[in-house]
Amino acid sequence: MRAWTRGAAALAAAIGCVATAGTAGTAVAAGGQGRTVLWEAGRFAPAVPGDPRPPEALTYDEDLVPAGAEVFVRQRVLGDRMRVEVTVGGLVPGHTYGTHVHVAPCTADPAASGGHYQNVPGVVTQENEVWLDFTADSAGVGRAVAVREWVFREGGAASVVLHERATSHGHDGHPPGDAGGRAACFTVPFLGTGAGAGPVPAV
Repeated sequence: MRAWTRGAAALAAAIGCVATAGTAGTAVAAGGQGRTVLWEAGRFAPAVPGDPRPPEALTYDEDLVPAGAEVFVRQRVLGDRMRVEVTVGGLVPGHTYGTHVHVAPCTADPAASGGHYQNVPGVVTQENEVWLDFTADSAGVGRAVAVREWVFREGGAASVVLHERATSHGHDGHPPGDAGGRAACFTVPFLGTGAGAGPVPAV
C-alpha cells in the first residue's frame, strides 16, 4: 500500500493535483484534435452532519472505505465520446465495490448525490449509465474504466459513488443498477457536451 501511495502522489504532482486530507485537486487540459482531459484527486474523510463545507471526498462507511483512502478520477472527452477511469487505494482487499457516476455533488447525507447519471433518462442499463465496479486487489487498490459513445450533459454529472456491493444486472433478486448502501462519495466536476471538438449527442 505504501508503494501505491507514493505512486499516487507522484501522479497527482505530475498533473498539478495535490491530495490532502479531506480535499481534492483538479486539473483540466485541452489536447490536440479537440481532446479534453479532466483529472480529479482526493482523500476520503468522514462525513460530519451539519458541516457547511464538507470535503469533496466523503466516507459514510469506514469499514469499507477507511478515512485516508485515496481516489483519482480521469475523464477524457473526444467529440461525442468519452472515457472515464477511477482508481481508489486504501480499500478492503478482495471486496467488490459497485461504483457509479451520480447526478449531484456529495454532502454528509449519502442520498444527496441523487441517482445515477443516465444518458437517456429513465433507462437503467450499464450502457446508458456509467458503472465502474471493481474488486480491490491484495493491496486494497481498485481500478475501473468505462468508455461511452456519448458525453455527459453539461452540469448533469457531479460525483462518483462507491456502494457496498457489486451492481446488479437484475438477475440476482435485486433491481438492475442496485448496489446496496452508499459507502463513499467523491464530488467530480465532470466535463459535459461541448468539451471536445465535434458533434454532441441529442438527448
